[in-house]
Amino acid sequence: MSLPSRGDQLHSFHQPIASNGLYWTTAIPSSALQVSADGRFVSVEVHDYPVIDEPKFPLPGPTYDARVSVRAVWQGSDQLLGFTDPVNQFRVQFYQASAQIEFQATVSSMGFSFTSDPLPTSGAVFAMIGHDQNGTFF
Repeated sequence: MSLPSRGDQLHSFHQPIASNGLYWTTAIPSSALQVSADGRFVSVEVHDYPVIDEPKFPLPGPTYDARVSVRAVWQGSDQLLGFTDPVNQFRVQFYQASAQIEFQATVSSMGFSFTSDPLPTSGAVFAMIGHDQNGTFF
């Protein structure tokens, strides 16, 4: 949550940076992810997930224990699109999609909480759902 035009970031919710440098990636319970058999519908739902709030990130500063809940859905269209670049060993196949999300965060020690508008009221300018292959996996 920030006001980018003014540079006065208020909160940054994320997992701590792992000792191997991995960032903004975390394991979630397998039950939190649902994928349709045809791969055109995906939902992710995580409740009360422990993260940190690091308001000054990426600058050094205090961190606070926080909890987030996220519900996101993607629904692919009927048209499969793709691109292959053998020289750079890259392939992507995807469906253009609609996407919606709702989000809630709580930082108890600060007395702070935020709840977005409900999922049905959200939308995305662009979304896609699919898979890619690169490098060794090409």
